Amino acid sequence: MRTKRKFTILLVPSSPQKRVFSISVPVLVLSAVFLASGILLFMASAGAWSLYRFQQVEQESQRLEMENRVAKSQIQDQENRIEYLTREISGIREKAGYVQSYLGLKPQGPGGGKIGQGGVELTSQNTALSSKSPFTTIHPSAKTPKTHAASLSASDIRQLDADLQQMVGALQGRQEKLDRTPSVSPVDSQGSWISSSYGVRISPFTGKEQFHPGVDIAGAEKTPIMAPAKGTVTFVGKDGPLGMTVRIKHDSVYETTYGHLHSASVKKGQHVDRGEVIGYMGNSGRSTGHHLHYEIEKNGKNVNPFQYMTDWKDDHLVALAE
Repeated sequence: MRTKRKFTILLVPSSPQKRVFSISVPVLVLSAVFLASGILLFMASAGAWSLYRFQQVEQESQRLEMENRVAKSQIQDQENRIEYLTREISGIREKAGYVQSYLGLKPQGPGGGKIGQGGVELTSQNTALSSKSPFTTIHPSAKTPKTHAASLSASDIRQLDADLQQMVGALQGRQEKLDRTPSVSPVDSQGSWISSSYGVRISPFTGKEQFHPGVDIAGAEKTPIMAPAKGTVTFVGKDGPLGMTVRIKHDSVYETTYGHLHSASVKKGQHVDRGEVIGYMGNSGRSTGHHLHYEIEKNGKNVNPFQYMTDWKDDHLVALAE
């Protein structure tokens, strides 16, 4: 019969008087112990690795969840801004329609002044996140909420811009027309008065009725005379009974004349603005005293200048018959 192999361990004491101990362990038992130890070590290592990976996955899941919350917040903010801008632009578009109607303008573009449908829509899917955003990668659990605001296409914005440009051009044109329309007195109303009005009057020289094509504004000698609107000086010099005279061409409609001046402060061809001094009140030509003879021609025909002196009141009128 074959004997079993054993491993013997001897414990030899340092003192020779003491007994030597010996331990015999069968090879099979020792092998089983080593095998069990290896299995336990492997299981412990696998458990530790699994716990480490679980912690990594948990941290990654928390990071992605945080990114999703931030992304959702950004998307919601974008949607709120889009909804607000849509309402504001729609309101501006409605007001623009009123202004266009007032100015007698037709809306530009194929939309005919109405908010159209189609085109590139400004929604959260187009504008919320850029390709360079750190939150571009969205966890599958993050769902993009739908926009409740009415979509506003790029063509609508282009049409609104064209309409506004049209209105700006029209208003600038009207402003230029107003700037070239005589609308204030050429003489400061303080210290001056109307000494002779427009229309039929008794001539101070002949005593007979005659048509007076302007108004006479009396005041102190060398009172400044100002341009009532933008224009270009077309004449400076003596003009018969009017004496020293200045004429201004404002546009294709209006032309004004200033007579009996003491002196002129402008030259022919000079551009003048409303309120700019063009000369000084005098008594030149056929005159009975210091005053300005002021005429306005509209489309080549004389009109009543007082109707264009909006900064004056009726109490500046003085009846010569009194």
